[in-house]
Amino acid sequence: MNRLLKIEFSKLLSYRTFWILIGIYFVVMGITTMSGMEFLKWLAEKGAQFGEVNIMKVPLYHFPDIWQNLTYVAQYFRLLLGIFVIISITNEFSYKTIRQNVIDGLSRADFIASKVLIILGISIVSTVFVFLIGILMGSIYSPESEMRFMFKHIDFIPAFFLATFNYLLLVMVIALIVKRAGLSIVIVLVYPAIEFMIEVILPGPLEFLTNYLPYHALSNLIDVPFGRYIFLEIRDSVAFSDIALNLLYIPILIWAGYQTIAKKNLS
Repeated sequence: MNRLLKIEFSKLLSYRTFWILIGIYFVVMGITTMSGMEFLKWLAEKGAQFGEVNIMKVPLYHFPDIWQNLTYVAQYFRLLLGIFVIISITNEFSYKTIRQNVIDGLSRADFIASKVLIILGISIVSTVFVFLIGILMGSIYSPESEMRFMFKHIDFIPAFFLATFNYLLLVMVIALIVKRAGLSIVIVLVYPAIEFMIEVILPGPLEFLTNYLPYHALSNLIDVPFGRYIFLEIRDSVAFSDIALNLLYIPILIWAGYQTIAKKNLS
């Protein structure tokens, strides 16, 4: 494992695109997730109305609501991480470094393992970052600071990790199949629409089957939370069935990635 990580880090340290994309990801996500109250203030100044709800009293950053609110918004920035994964993988084919690595004794299984380890590391760092934002913003804005409120619904944090990890594994498989950065990015962008088209095409009684498709599965982990502020009923917990399905997808996606290059011409 250490050998694989050293190989990957040696590539990343001098890889300017990596630092740019990762930097943009953390800066943009950080600013966006921490400026919720400023956004509400802007809406109030523009005269926005949500029935009888006072916009400035919406508890975006109150414990325990903050964990679902924060992770739901943060997940929309994972595309930047996906673009990095695409570029890092497709460059291996464009510059033929994967072929050279195999010649030097790195197996194709090792190659997949090294990419999975990097994806795992990125997912962990992203999750820790979101968690720290939650602690910071909750400490500033939440009137409740007791531990029982602070860590209630904290299950959305590991759910965010699982959704991010599976999303990047799915992106990895697409990049390995396509081997071209531009086309891979386009496919990743339109793939959610493809699953929704399948949902439309399926007969009514079979629509539930789309919940078992990979993008639907990871998206179902964290429901839209903001309906609670206009008195709509929402799901404010992570369903065990969704966790189990996403855990099942981890070995499936890794296996699919390996099978993609197991017998592929690496030229």
